[in-house]
Amino acid sequence: MLQQLSLTFGSQDLLDKIIKKNPDRHFVLLAATGGAKDLQLLDVSNRDSVFTSHLDYQVKIEHGQPDWQGFFSFNYFNLDMESAKVFEGEVNKIAASPLPAGMTAMLVLSKFKNSGEYVLLTIWDSSDAFMIWRRSNKFSPFTKYATSLNNFHAATYQLAPAKDQAHRTTED
Repeated sequence: MLQQLSLTFGSQDLLDKIIKKNPDRHFVLLAATGGAKDLQLLDVSNRDSVFTSHLDYQVKIEHGQPDWQGFFSFNYFNLDMESAKVFEGEVNKIAASPLPAGMTAMLVLSKFKNSGEYVLLTIWDSSDAFMIWRRSNKFSPFTKYATSLNNFHAATYQLAPAKDQAHRTTED
């Protein structure tokens, strides 16, 4: 089971350098959907971060088996202690049920240095499956947290087209 995950953002050249400098790591290089040129690099090696971004998360809940392929949805929340307890309880209930159609994994992450900062990371077979879930009642437990009061924002990604396929994902 994954216990920690780190991420960083940068240019293709910068992220390629990080990948080449750390061949013993399992990285996943993602590109923002919708035409944006944003790139994100995930380190799913379950080891201390090699990034300077300080975007280091503990995995609070993992449901399903992430294969690090497909469509990725990141939902960011900043919750107070009371809301965080309720949020985790609701997500634990969801994690006790089968995953929605098309979802391969759901991870709930919280920052090591600020446990009130959460990321709901879901991985999908396709963007269509994600959109069906996002508009369904199964997403409703998250709707109340998806507000500006909780500094909510969301981003979607897919695997980045790599110059060299060996860069896209590397395993230790």
